[in-house]
Formats: sequence, structure tokens, C-alpha cells
Amino acid sequence: MTRAPSQREATISSERNDGSKGREVAGASSPEATEVGRALASIALAWLSQGRQLKVRQREDLRRSIATAAESFGWDTIDLDQLETATKNVSKLTRSGTRSIARQLEDELAVKKAEMSHLKKTAASVRKLSEKADFAEPIEVSYTHTAREGSQRLVTRTETLTLVEPSEAKEAADTIEKRLDGWDKLRVQMVDDLKRRQGQLEELRESVSEFAESSKGLVREVFAVMH
Repeated sequence: MTRAPSQREATISSERNDGSKGREVAGASSPEATEVGRALASIALAWLSQGRQLKVRQREDLRRSIATAAESFGWDTIDLDQLETATKNVSKLTRSGTRSIARQLEDELAVKKAEMSHLKKTAASVRKLSEKADFAEPIEVSYTHTAREGSQRLVTRTETLTLVEPSEAKEAADTIEKRLDGWDKLRVQMVDDLKRRQGQLEELRESVSEFAESSKGLVREVFAVMH
């Protein structure tokens, strides 16, 4: 009895016949592809900000990302003369990663825009708790604010307080209110940084094909190893 070709075999056969489609079409939305795409986009951003050049370590990071893409999308199943197909994989994955990072930045900006309002509401809620005569049981309060990590990096930090009596609630409310101005200054800085990164992504969108072409040497090396 004749066995019907598997889905994988049919995909490979189709790729070999038309010579223009890579396995990225089948797996571009997979977690693997998203992770590799984000890694490629991050390297591409560094490449763009450094005058379209990569440092030695960044080139090694790029080589690893290309190798991961090669394994994920079956470069060993396409012919040796189809280097352009492999290069297009890199371009498409980088574009996908750029879109993923852009969505993340949009989400972070939305959080930052609402942050001070949430903090003020938290301070008011904790202040009300301080007016109670007593707590029947400990009360947990969580809030997020912008903080500086190290000397440069700004992050969103979550704080969780466990209040066991009204006097602790009063101290917590006082502390939050005192820190609002400082947190807001850091928040504004982080918003500016997020917008700057959005601008870089917009610039990168116009240069993804150039980045992929500049990576062709590493693509050729990885491609050769797989054959």
C-alpha cells in the first residue's frame, strides 16, 4: 500500500520544487521563531547604532542566532545554491522580532502612563487602612514604580508590603507619598527612553534587508556547516 507523505515531507518537497519558500513560513509564529527573531532584532539595533558595524562578541551572538534559525527552519533540507532563501529567513525573522519588541515597548509605555495614577490610588487606599482600629489579619498591598537599577538602567519594580497593624499602614502611606515626586521623575526618564527605542525600531524597519545582507557571510558559514 502506498504511504501518503507526511506533513514535514510535503513541506520539504514543496520547498525544493519552487526554490523560493523557506520553512520559516510554517514556523514563523512559533515560540522558537519569536525568540530568535527578538535576538536578531536586538543585534540589528546594536548594528544600526554602531554605524552598521558589530563588535566581536555581537558577531558571535549573531552567529549563534543564525545557527538556531538554521536548525529551526531546516536549512539542511534546501539546496546548496539557495543561499538567498536562508538570507531571507534572517530578514523575515528580524522583522518579526522588530514587531515583537515594538509591541513590548507599547505595553511598557501604557504601564508608565498609568503608573502615577495607580500609585496615588495605592497611597490613598493604604491611608484609609491606617484609620482602622485594628486588622483582623495581615493585609498585603502591592504596587509598581520606576526604579534605577545599577548606574544607568531604568526598570519597573514591584513592591509588596505586608501590613499587620494600622500604624504600619500609616508609615507605608507616608513613604509612598514622599517618594511620588522622585518616582515620577524616573518615570518620565523611562518614558523618554522607551520613545527613543521606538524611534530606533522605526529606523531599523527601513534597514532590515541591509542588515540581513551584511549577515550573509555568517549565513554562508552556517549554511555550509549544515551541508
